[in-house]
Amino acid sequence: MRPMQTHQVSAGAGRIQAHFRAAARRQYDAAEVPPFTLIFHPSDPLPWLNYAIPDEPCGGDLSGPLSRLEAAFRARSRAPRFEYVEAFSPRLGASLRKAGYVDEARPFLMTLAPRNLRTPPALTGLTLQTVAPGSPLGAAKRFLAFQRRAFGLGDPAKVSKVDADWFLAALGDGRAFVARFCGQDVATGMFTHPLDGLSEIVGVATLEPFRRRGIGAAVTYAAATAAFAGGASALVLSAADERAGRVYAGVGFRPAGFVAVLGFPAAP
Repeated sequence: MRPMQTHQVSAGAGRIQAHFRAAARRQYDAAEVPPFTLIFHPSDPLPWLNYAIPDEPCGGDLSGPLSRLEAAFRARSRAPRFEYVEAFSPRLGASLRKAGYVDEARPFLMTLAPRNLRTPPALTGLTLQTVAPGSPLGAAKRFLAFQRRAFGLGDPAKVSKVDADWFLAALGDGRAFVARFCGQDVATGMFTHPLDGLSEIVGVATLEPFRRRGIGAAVTYAAATAAFAGGASALVLSAADERAGRVYAGVGFRPAGFVAVLGFPAAP
C-alpha cells in the first residue's frame, strides 16, 4: 500500500491548532497549566474527551508543567493525555516520550476548501436526519448512542438526558447527521460550530457491514456542504488511518500533516 503523501502546514498549523483550542474551550471545561490548556468534559471520563493542548511551541525539560498537569488530571479522575497538531509543536513529542508518555495514535490531518469539494456518487435509499440545537432530546440521544456503538465507547443505553442536553447546547451553529439505510441507522457525522472561518468534521462512523459502499463519503459530503453553507470558509478533520483518508480524499480533503496523540500509561 502506498503511503499517503503529506506536507507540513507551518503557518497553517498555528491557525488549525488555535481553532482546535478555541473549539474545545467553547464546549468543555478548561484549565490553564502553562504552557498548556487542559480540556475536560464536565461529566464524561472517556479519554477522547479529556486532553491537553500546547498553547505555544514547546519542548525540552517540561517536568514542572507536566507534574502540575498530571495532578490536575488525576484530581478529576482523568488519564493525562495530549492531542495537538504535530507541526505546531514539533519538539513536544520527544519531551513527552522522555517523560513516560506513549504514542496512542497519529491521525492524518486533512483540510478542505470550498473549491475542492467533490460530490460523491448518489446512494439510492440513503436518508439523513439532521440534529440541531432545537432538535428533540431523542434525536440527540439517538446520535450519541450510535456514536458509542460505532466507536466502541461504552454502553449506548447509558446515554442520559444530561448527555443529550449538553450535546445540543454544544452544537451551536454546528450540525450532526444520522444516516439511515436498509431500514436502520448505519452512519453518523457532524461539523462543529464555525470559529474564525474554520469548522471541523468529526464523528464520522459507519457500521462495519455497511462500509465500503460510499456511505461515509455521503455523510462527510453532507456535513461539508452544510458547513460551507453555514459560513465556514475551510474545513479540517483527522483521519484515523489511510483507508479513512482515502474516503475523505474522495470528497476533496487534502493531507495537511498529522495530529499527535500521546497518553500517560496507567499505573499497575
